[in-house]
Amino acid sequence: MRLLLITSFLVGALVATRADAQIPRLPTIGPNWIGAGYPKLFYTSREGLVVGLYYEQILPPGFEDWSDPPPYRAKLSIDGQLSTSGSRWFRTEARMPNLVPGWRFLLSFDAQRLAREGYFGVGNDTEFDRDNVTEGQKHFYRSDVRRVFVRGEVQRRIVSDLRVLVGFHAERWRMDTLPGRTLLALDNDPNIGIGTNEMTARFGLVFDTRDDEVTPSGGVLIQALLGRADASVAGDVTYTNKIVSAAAYVPVSDKVTLAGRVLGQSMTGSPPLGSLYRIDASDRAFGGVGGSMSHRGFARHRFLGPHKLISNFDVRYRAAGQRQVVSVSLIGFVDAGRVFTDGGFRLTTNGMHVGGGSGVVATIGRAGVLGLSFGVSDDGLRPYVHSRWSF
Repeated sequence: MRLLLITSFLVGALVATRADAQIPRLPTIGPNWIGAGYPKLFYTSREGLVVGLYYEQILPPGFEDWSDPPPYRAKLSIDGQLSTSGSRWFRTEARMPNLVPGWRFLLSFDAQRLAREGYFGVGNDTEFDRDNVTEGQKHFYRSDVRRVFVRGEVQRRIVSDLRVLVGFHAERWRMDTLPGRTLLALDNDPNIGIGTNEMTARFGLVFDTRDDEVTPSGGVLIQALLGRADASVAGDVTYTNKIVSAAAYVPVSDKVTLAGRVLGQSMTGSPPLGSLYRIDASDRAFGGVGGSMSHRGFARHRFLGPHKLISNFDVRYRAAGQRQVVSVSLIGFVDAGRVFTDGGFRLTTNGMHVGGGSGVVATIGRAGVLGLSFGVSDDGLRPYVHSRWSF
């Protein structure tokens, strides 16, 4: 069934590519901007039939900065989709990594209803038992999550490859149970069905020597971020969020790159359940532990907790094509991760959930990415389709 779903997705992607020529050509912002878009049509067992549309306008790099790590000077995009399960989301985004020399800007708005979001409990020892999913309780490991948020960020180069970061994340979220017997209802979290406002400010340092920000083959990316939500200033929640991550990319040959990442997150204070899903990072936040961006061996948000430890290791082989033009790469990976609920964050190998797998990633131009990966862990086989590299 999973292979059928992945095949359906890829067929939908090919149809979308063919249908791209049917989208009316919209006027661009200026003579150097490029417009592109495509419809989306695919099916998954969780969401059902999904239809959507993506459109973007890109200001590509010029001759003098073509080889710079950012794939474009600026990009404006609109992305949305609806599913027969009731899930829907809309995103509009402005990214300007190289529009003004020495500065990076980001502003995005998201409105989501994730009608079949996974929920497996809180803690490092939560279990996934397929026998709990029956016709009478088919949503046992699912929840209904609604999120509306605005996210902004400004980075300024201090010296060489070191940047300082200032940003914010303003969100209203609500988690609800689904019909039937569900784990979220059994856990009886006090935030169930209650709209929660969250306002977080973040500050940090970013050291980035990657040779390419989309498909790096050399360099390092080190991030140290401090986030703070304070109900006495704005919102309903108060907590402090500390994140340190380091990723390295080592070229073994012209076609082989070794990549690795280690990330630690510590949330102190009183972060509620809905805040545990997000792992902040420069440029773009992601979810974990579990999912294509954090641990490919497990489902999204398989392990939730205020403190997280993640490590990833990839072997990436460019099997065909040329970097920054069109290429197809094969990957083999090993991921490990865990969460902490008591005693705070610590560096340890005990209790780490390990998974591994392989996949294929196609890149088109400087910014287009489509990947398919299969991860294996104690929970079984987990396929993922993703539109960017995991790290």
